[in-house]
Amino acid sequence: ENLQEMHDVPSAYWVDTKHKIPGTSTGTVEGILRDASSKSPTEMVVFIFYDLPNRDCDAKASNGEICCTRGEDGRCDYLAPGDCTEGIKEYKTEYVDPFADVLAEFDGKVPVAIVMEPDGLANLATNI
Repeated sequence: ENLQEMHDVPSAYWVDTKHKIPGTSTGTVEGILRDASSKSPTEMVVFIFYDLPNRDCDAKASNGEICCTRGEDGRCDYLAPGDCTEGIKEYKTEYVDPFADVLAEFDGKVPVAIVMEPDGLANLATNI
């Protein structure tokens, strides 16, 4: 009964790691869009775009995979000086660009809504 009620409740897919972008399964952006494009009528897809460098600002709620600077333990070093050049480069080339490429493949075929980094600004204000 609960599953029947949930069937008609819209949801969004959080894209919080790079590996969730390309692929054929419905656990990836590409797979979700391919599945949606096969339906008639085509359903709107909602993605949460969420993988900023140093995500969560050391709140440890869901430490991101992209760091401005990595510590010796391989985790983000939030106190390291610098301007995050390497983290921003990784974000652009390994997350943003592949995401945009997959979206472009389905442009005009599937309606898409994207929620950008919903708690990025709030985390900046509360977690530093």
